[in-house]
Parts: sequence; structure tokens; C-alpha cells
Amino acid sequence: MILLDDAQSTAASPTSRLYENVVHYWRVLPSGDSAQDLFATQTCLEEISAALACGQFVVSAFAYELGRQIHQLPQRINHSDSPHPLIEAWSFLDFKKLSKHDVDYWINQKLAWLDRSQKNAGVMDVQESLNEEQFSNDIRAIQEYIRSGDSYQINHTYRIKGKTYGAPISLYSRLRDRQPGRFGAFIEHEGNFLLSQSPELFIARDGDTLKAMPMKGTASALSAIASTLSNDPKNQAENVMIVDLLRNDFSRICLPSTVTVPNLFEVARHGDVLQMTSTVQGQIKPETALFDIVKAVFPCGSVTGAPKKRSMEIIQELEPEDRGYYCGALGWLDPNGNFTFSVPIRTVEIHQDLQSHASHFTLGIGAGITNDSNPSQEWQECGIKAAFLMDLPSATGLFETIAISKGEALRLQAHLHRMQTSALSLRIAFNLEAAKNLVISACAPLDKNLSYRLRLDLAPHGELSVVTAVIHHSNDPVKIFWAKDILPMDVTMFSGDALLRHKISDRTLYDQAWHEAVKLGGFDALFVNEQGFVTEGGRTSIFIKPQGSSEWLTPPVSAGHLPGVMRAALLADPSMNAREANLTIKDVSMADEIILSNALRGAVKAHF
Repeated sequence: MILLDDAQSTAASPTSRLYENVVHYWRVLPSGDSAQDLFATQTCLEEISAALACGQFVVSAFAYELGRQIHQLPQRINHSDSPHPLIEAWSFLDFKKLSKHDVDYWINQKLAWLDRSQKNAGVMDVQESLNEEQFSNDIRAIQEYIRSGDSYQINHTYRIKGKTYGAPISLYSRLRDRQPGRFGAFIEHEGNFLLSQSPELFIARDGDTLKAMPMKGTASALSAIASTLSNDPKNQAENVMIVDLLRNDFSRICLPSTVTVPNLFEVARHGDVLQMTSTVQGQIKPETALFDIVKAVFPCGSVTGAPKKRSMEIIQELEPEDRGYYCGALGWLDPNGNFTFSVPIRTVEIHQDLQSHASHFTLGIGAGITNDSNPSQEWQECGIKAAFLMDLPSATGLFETIAISKGEALRLQAHLHRMQTSALSLRIAFNLEAAKNLVISACAPLDKNLSYRLRLDLAPHGELSVVTAVIHHSNDPVKIFWAKDILPMDVTMFSGDALLRHKISDRTLYDQAWHEAVKLGGFDALFVNEQGFVTEGGRTSIFIKPQGSSEWLTPPVSAGHLPGVMRAALLADPSMNAREANLTIKDVSMADEIILSNALRGAVKAHF
């Protein structure tokens, strides 16, 4: 299923496209041999052209690294077991034209089928592949190349990586709201997802007319106006260099004297970002093959620099990681010969493990560097471009449940440390000292002769709140169940779900499990992951003593569960002789002893 999503699509002129039911799928993987890869590319594009000639409609994505084969650059050795494709393409018998309203409805229908945990989508554990100092050093190296006459401009990029949670379509919906673009895309294929909000047209064909709209020049729409950007000499010079490069590319496949620049230095707003574009167009030569078009113009000059081949060599030297579909091409081709491709910037690639549900993303960000570039300003510009994802508010809050005894919060430091760690991972603002003071203040008026449960909440935007309630302890053994036996829905936990490591605000499934256990005269219900290993209870961690053993075992966090505060205390207690180990249902059922633990009850004996 593929959605090509134009934020400006209207009912009168629906330009968004929905493709379903793939007829054929193409994929070209790098072999390390340029000649072999180029032959595979030509064969693939010829097969795509044949499918178009048969009346099929095609969507295709080209990786930036395809340009290395086209421009005969040395190939980088890739040690990955799953190298990034150079080309992926899908053909269909037809497609649906959609307005923005239609796409809104379609996305909402998709979201309606998701459970709450999948609707709450976002990113976490985000890391940049370099820091500002390394970026500045790269800029100075680029400027040395420019002063030496190797290049006039280099587009320098880096990667932002991390984990995603929730359904990719839900994340796409959030990103779409933040930065709608003319060339949005949501592509799903065998656990790989491409989420694009690109504002940049690479190349389009309408009849005999070819058009490109290279984008060079960026400013924050929150602090600048369009005229400031369009009149800026540095950005104008950068834009003109790329316009000249594309005019030269077009001249290879267009009729003489037809290549023109009808628009120069146009500025448009895309979310919170202002972008400057120019337009290059020409009349394509009759019978020009798709392979020849790609060879002439790929990759887009706006994401390489000028001259193209030498700039790409410098890029390969300075950028240690491949770009993937970022800075490549993404778009559609119709049987009548028309096509439109964007430059996939503001584009997130997600790989989701189909078994464990572990989900990782990569986002590319970059800036065009000239001899006049200021490294600090270029770094800030990259931040402006990345903000649509990097500043995406968390889709969930956090909480801690803390035992209060004799007016004091037990293991407060451990609870606050866990909340701080989770807040950092989920990119939630957290004031540790304010949280500590809030808890202490809440404890002050409490009756020291009673025990209390204190819940500390951290909202997605950083607000703290606290509530308390009296609790009554019992040291009697408790009864436990298997969640799969008492709940009507699928309750499999997935070890790769990164949110399971954090005490997020929405614990609906866990709460349902222990509430149902209580109805049946028990205390909690245990969950199992996709590998058949036990994880945790709805409100407790589990420890078992196997038959004939003197040690206690508890599932590792990697099985897919919360690192409990009381669990950590028991593991650290020498008298417990406890360690982590993967446990099966049989291991638990046949254990000599079982203990459940949480911050409120401590450790209590349990049985089935």
C-alpha cells in the first residue's frame, strides 16, 4: 500500500494518489561492482518501462547511492546483512485520486482500527551521528576544497537515528500535521516504511515538458519573512549555482535552446520552515528512455553540489554513512509517459522487525555549504529542518508509584532516576529537583501512622503532578493467573517494543489483567512475549526459585518489561542470590517458590 500525499490537493483537482494491490515488485541491491549494478539498474528501468507500456502505474524510490554507479565513483564496502536497495519499485493496475479531505478521512479510518498503544506514536532514544564541533570541522574541510577549486558548493549531511513507537501510520499522521508538503508519502513494504514530508520537486514530466524546482535557501518561518530569505545574497548565490547545474543536466536530454529558468528565488512556507526554490524547464527529446533521463539528472544537484561528480566524491569522503533514500528520488510514473519525482528530504526511513516489533528510524539532514557559510549558522539551519521530527512532543507521559511509610517516600532516588532516564529517552522535559520537592511536600501533611500510595505524573510537555491515597498491606500469599487465560484479547508482549522499558501513562492492558485477576480472587496476571518467555505481571515483577535450586531467577528486561524499582533492589540484595534468566511458562509453573514484587507491596509469595 502506497500513499503519495499532496497537502494542496483539492476536490476540484485531486493530486494525491493511493495505490493498492501490487502487481509487480522490483528491487536492485548493491553488489559492490559498479558495472554490474549499473546493468541491473538499466534492466530494472527497462522492465518498469515495459510495465508502463502495458498500461500499469508505477511508484519508485531511488537511493542516493545509485548516483555512485551512474557517475562511476568507487563503491563503499557494505558489511550489512541487509544492504539498502538502490531501487525499489511497485506496479499497479490503477490508483485512486484523492483530495486532502479524502486523505484525511483515509488516515483517520486507518487510525480507528488501531488500539490505543498503536495510536500513540512517536520517537525515542534519538541520537545524531555527529555533534556541532564535528560538523564545523567538516565545513572547514569543505571550504578548503572550495578554495582549492574542487567545488563551488557541497551539500553536507548527517544522520539522526533512534527508535519509534506506535504504528508508523500514526507517526506519519503526526508529522503530516506538523509539516505538510506537496510531496508527502507513506510507503509500507515487508516491515520497511518510508514516511516523507518533502517539499522539493526533483523532476516532473508533463507531455514533452520537463521541469525541476531545486530548493536552496532555508530560514525559520517563526523568525524570518520571505523577502529576507529571497533577497539574501548567500542563499541567492547558492541557489544560482544549483540552477546552473540543473540547466546543464537538462541540456543532455532536452532539445537545443529549450532549457529556461522561468522562476528564480521563489519562497514558500512549509510548516515552520521557509524554503527558496527556482524553476528549470525544457522540452525533452523525443523517444528519450527512462534510463537515459535518470543518467542525465540523478542525483538532484541540490543535494550534491557543483560540479556534481567531484562534489559527490567529497561527500563520500566526509560522510561515513550512506544516505539511503534521503537525497535520492521518490515518485510516480504513468503509462502516458508523465511522471513526478520528489527529492526525499524531511524523510524518515523505518525498519520494523516483524517478530519482535523492534522499530528503528533514520532521518537525514543537511545543508548546502559555500565559501561564505558560517558553520554555526549552518548547524542551526539543520536544526530548523530537523525540528519537524526532533521537536515532536512525546505521545505519552510517565508516572511513578511510590510507597510512603512514616511520612517518607521509599526508594525515592531510584524512582526519580527511572523517571529521569525515561524522560530523557522520550524527550520529555523533566526537572528532577522540582519533582523531588513536589513529592516531599506531598508527604509532609500525611499521617505518619498510615501507609500511602503516591503517584507522581509527568505529562508529555513536562508538567508534574502528584496524588496520594491510603493503602493497607498484607503479607499473605497471593494467587496469580496467566493473562492469556483470563483476558479475551491477544495479550502477547513483543520484546522489541521499546515503550515496555518505561512506565508510561497508558498501561491499559496491564491494568485490565490485574483487575480481572482480582475479580477471580487473585492478585495479578503474568504476560508472555512472542518467543514464549515470561515478562512480568500487570503490576508486579516475578522471581522464581526453580526446583532444587538455591538461587532466584527473574526475566531480563530484554524480554520486554519494565525495570522495576523493587525488582532492582531484590537483584542487588546479596541474601536473595538472584539473577536474570529467560523463563518459560513451564519454568514458572514448576518452580518451588514464586515471589511477586512491586514498590508498594515489596516482595510477596505467590502461587497459581
